[in-house]
Amino acid sequence: MKRKMICFLAILFWVTKLMAQQKPNIVFILSDDAGYADFSFMTDHLVPTPNIDEIAKHGIKFTDAHVSAAVCCPSRAGLLTGINQAEFGHVYNYVQGVKYNIPKEEFGIPLSQKLIGDYLRPLGYKTAIIGKWHEGFAEKFQPQNRGFDYAWGFLWGSSPYFTGKAKLVLEDGVSVPADSIPYMTDAIGNQTIKFIEKNHQQPFFVYAAFNCPHTPMQAKPEVLAKFRSKFKTEGRALNAAMTYTLDENVGKIIAKLKELNLFDNTLIVFTNDNGGQTVESFADNYPLRGRKGDIYEGGIRVPMAMMWKGHIPEGIVCDKVVSTLDLIPTFLYAAQNKQVQPQLDGISLLPVGGLKHPKMDKRISYWFLGHGIGAIRQGDWKLISLPNKAPELYNLRNDIAEKQNLYSEGNKLSQSLLKQYNDWKAKLPPPLWMSEKPVNDNN
Repeated sequence: MKRKMICFLAILFWVTKLMAQQKPNIVFILSDDAGYADFSFMTDHLVPTPNIDEIAKHGIKFTDAHVSAAVCCPSRAGLLTGINQAEFGHVYNYVQGVKYNIPKEEFGIPLSQKLIGDYLRPLGYKTAIIGKWHEGFAEKFQPQNRGFDYAWGFLWGSSPYFTGKAKLVLEDGVSVPADSIPYMTDAIGNQTIKFIEKNHQQPFFVYAAFNCPHTPMQAKPEVLAKFRSKFKTEGRALNAAMTYTLDENVGKIIAKLKELNLFDNTLIVFTNDNGGQTVESFADNYPLRGRKGDIYEGGIRVPMAMMWKGHIPEGIVCDKVVSTLDLIPTFLYAAQNKQVQPQLDGISLLPVGGLKHPKMDKRISYWFLGHGIGAIRQGDWKLISLPNKAPELYNLRNDIAEKQNLYSEGNKLSQSLLKQYNDWKAKLPPPLWMSEKPVNDNN
């Protein structure tokens, strides 16, 4: 009897382990300040990005994907919580050299908000963030205390790239010597691979938060030399060289997944944190109007691709309105947690057939960027609210560049969208912090 019990327990252990391994690994790759047209799976304006393109090739490319804010910090708060961050007061960036109405130690995503790791760890996932955090400096706000089993990266919104020049990099809260860190994009890629190697025996989630091509614009000299002759300006050559190195590191991550026989059971998502920074980072947002920090599409529409072999058909192009708020529901669905999470604002992008569901077509999206700037999107229609100006209305299906303002006070659609936006905005709490003086929030 005892032997049978031991045998039963052994079988139960291996069945449980097998079932756990059937859950996909999840690799979420985020670039920083890149433009809508800066990857070759979206366009041919910059430089070939064959490794990033592989994600779209083996899965789905989204042409109408959005973030929930137009600058780094609030946008990341949205994707990390699955909630429109304005709904818990996270409206503004928090950048170096600016005075705010709260001290640095009080800045962070409220502890009352669950983050992505808080959802995935109970489902058996080992979780990690590698790279840029930008969501709090005090220990209680740091990633190792916000649902991540492992954290390597920097807490501010940017860091120098060159070997030995990185600033304030931490590993699970412990300082990492700058002289031990190579070119930052390579460092993030290397640490992501190390995490995968160490944890590939169980389901894992890794958030590879690259800071490329955010300022400072520092490309490897040997890579920059390849691109100087291909572009008319030094800025575009810098952006191309930095993007090339980013693509190399995405390739290293994919190669490691294949080497460990994990590629076929890994959900991979690639996107960017906000619209392209066309001034400081020389991004290309063609054909969109505006840039990082703007409420126009150039500030909030981003390149995005997702693959999971055997679950997502290859070569799909999706023109539905999707959002980075959809990522947590998508990851939970992949992790076999089908329970509805009413606190989340997004919709699972899995199964792919769900993209044809009426819920996708009827969804309403809201943005509030502070300073009286916001927008509402319903179907093809987008209404923009600006301070001390009449609202603007665009049909994005026919006018992706937002050139023809169709707003009219006598138009029922205009007034309906404006009312819905104002009703939503009236329910928002005050911002948790803001700068003491006006500041360029594009950094």
